[in-house]
Amino acid sequence: MVADKYTIQAETLMKAAIEEYTEVIQEVKSSDANLTTLKGIRINIQGKPRRLVDVGDIKKTENENVVQILVFNTDHIPLLTEKIDEVEFNYEVDGQFINIDLPEPSYKQLMEVVDDLNRKKNSGLARLTKAKSEATTRARTALENDFITQGVANAVSRKCSEMHELYSSKVNELTIEKIKEILGNEYFEKYKNEELEYE
Repeated sequence: MVADKYTIQAETLMKAAIEEYTEVIQEVKSSDANLTTLKGIRINIQGKPRRLVDVGDIKKTENENVVQILVFNTDHIPLLTEKIDEVEFNYEVDGQFINIDLPEPSYKQLMEVVDDLNRKKNSGLARLTKAKSEATTRARTALENDFITQGVANAVSRKCSEMHELYSSKVNELTIEKIKEILGNEYFEKYKNEELEYE
């Protein structure tokens, strides 16, 4: 069928978008909530504010509840530990390293991770929309130049809309599953009651 010439590209792009989105969301974890708090730490060095990432390197460890900060200059360790005390994380200084025990993240912290996930979801949905519009635009141009009939252009539009609907629902399903994984059952119920009823 002639319409397939236009829809195959859209379907290929949509499948690729789903595969990439699946990979991207695998990296999002509930432990990221505490990392956001750590990355927000600021210290003053010679009167200038510096971010934690400017004075040290945050590394995840094999234990997802422990992170390690490699401090570039050990003179900065007391400044950093003072700020870590303020966010009430337990830690241990080991030479140039600060090993931090991450507490269970709060609902608010987890919702920041969910917000980040939703931004990634919106980006994935935008890629699907772009794939759909590229195919329908090509078909419209072909129709205007009398390369295809109105019936073929309509078939392309209909098939692209169906694929867009299918793959968009797949992105939404993957996102909800990931949100449930991030929040856990108790917080997910709270999320459903508070957030999903407004969508």
